[in-house]
Amino acid sequence: MKKILIAAALALLVCGCGPKGYTSYSWEYHELDSRYDGGTDTSVQEAIAKYDSLMAPLQEIVCYSNAVYSKESPESGLSNYATDALRHFAEEYSGEKIDMSLLNFGGIRTDLPKGAVRVYDIFSIFPFNNYLSILTVEGDTLKDIFDSMARKNHVEALSGVKLKIDGGRVKECLVGGKPLDSNKNYKVATIDFLVTGGDGIDWGNGILIRLDTPFALRDVMIAEMKALMAAGKTLDLKKDGRVVVTNPKKK
Repeated sequence: MKKILIAAALALLVCGCGPKGYTSYSWEYHELDSRYDGGTDTSVQEAIAKYDSLMAPLQEIVCYSNAVYSKESPESGLSNYATDALRHFAEEYSGEKIDMSLLNFGGIRTDLPKGAVRVYDIFSIFPFNNYLSILTVEGDTLKDIFDSMARKNHVEALSGVKLKIDGGRVKECLVGGKPLDSNKNYKVATIDFLVTGGDGIDWGNGILIRLDTPFALRDVMIAEMKALMAAGKTLDLKKDGRVVVTNPKKK
């Protein structure tokens, strides 16, 4: 099976190399068994070896995880970590206090593995080319966004926010440990996909300042995880009750 997979992978690479793909193809059936172990034709191995240097950076270990972590709505250890890391990175980059951060659950595509976490794991979890944006947003706009999430019974991943929703209505909303003030402006770390209305996030005219950065979300996560590993820590991700939903409205 391993030989078959290697051969299939090589075929995909060859087909994908041309600028215009391929226009025709043919194939033959060959049984790959132990007779091929002692063969002298090394063309497949040589072709695969050409890509080893490209694969090496993806094998780099960026941190270690205590368990397998999955995304769960309305909050999970994985989504909490991702938003916390985004907010921390935004503070380091801007030199300003960031009140909250927002990510969409749809952008978290797979589980974080137990043990060594490598660059390719982060690419798998955050595969999209989403970039960090730092916003100054009117409090009234944030209130509308949270109310919309409550009505839709779908809360996105949050950091710096404590949200209690009951029966499709927001009962408590704290930002930075204090009640959300509709008349105050807040610093928000998010991604450009959401700034432009992705996943139905409607900012209206409430974005006062928008600062787009050159940092992809996965690059942010890799940097934060490397810093954690350098400090001798491992990922131990937990829920903390930042989002509580009771009596959800039926869709």
